[in-house]
Amino acid sequence: MALEEQHKEDTQKRRPGRPAKGDEAISREELLEAALKAFAERGYEGVSVRELTRQWDVSHNLIHHHFGSKEGLWKAAVDHAVRKLPEGINDLLSPDAPEGEEIERIHEASYRIALMAATHTDYFKVLMDESSQGGPRFDYIYENYMKATTETVQTFFERAHARGEARAMPPGVGHIILLGAIGTPFTMRALAERLVKEGNRRPPTVEEGARAVADILVYGVVQPKAE
Repeated sequence: MALEEQHKEDTQKRRPGRPAKGDEAISREELLEAALKAFAERGYEGVSVRELTRQWDVSHNLIHHHFGSKEGLWKAAVDHAVRKLPEGINDLLSPDAPEGEEIERIHEASYRIALMAATHTDYFKVLMDESSQGGPRFDYIYENYMKATTETVQTFFERAHARGEARAMPPGVGHIILLGAIGTPFTMRALAERLVKEGNRRPPTVEEGARAVADILVYGVVQPKAE
């Protein structure tokens, strides 16, 4: 049964006195976007599926039918967010990339991901929250969406360092810095707005902010050439 059809059926079964949201069915994408926002703002433990169903004006059975549980809803929301990652990231961070292109590829990938972080901060909030806590949910994100990229970024830095083009870094540090710093300027929106306001500055465009993040991150690890 389609999500929209299930919603219509549940709407028809509502008790008198409980107003329906309307004839327009809520889409799967709308549910997942709303769920991701809730998990980002309240954390996994702070989210109640029953509370969400009341907020969305859908039945609890609708969520159970399509996602099975809160954990299933969380996984579906994360999967939905990852599908919004910019196209071409996997190609840029391919382990088969030619020698000598590592820094350039990391820089371009960082810029594209930063653009996404600026407009889709909820996923990065969830990512940072789960990365700090660890556990099964972090394992799900890491094994499905981070492991291959983490290993490639580490290999890129090692190859660039071997040619004297990048600073030496402990294993994993480069990727942690990249992920953390890419999302942080955009998830700490209140601080960013305050700094712009107090400095009486023009707020940067999304593209300017993303480019600045990529430049500082990547070129900060480039090994200065000897004079």
